[in-house]
Amino acid sequence: MKTPNNQYQQVLWYLYNFKKPFSLSQVINHSMFYKFQTRLGEIEKEHGFIAKRYKKNFINVFGRSSICLLYEALDFKMIKKLYKLYE
Repeated sequence: MKTPNNQYQQVLWYLYNFKKPFSLSQVINHSMFYKFQTRLGEIEKEHGFIAKRYKKNFINVFGRSSICLLYEALDFKMIKKLYKLYE
């Protein structure tokens, strides 16, 4: 997959290349891309669901229990097709 040219392609790039479930914090640490959830929602609104979401419990830096979402691609062929569509 080529380097993304826009935010929609960047969302699809992460879903395609991060094979294991990943969190928004991993995306932000990798590229400072804060709009992942927004752009994913816009893509899914137009084309249907392309990602699974899992809730994961963790303990934050203040010692409190919290929840984050993990994302994982549903269909790699569909993601490649959408990636070309958003060029």
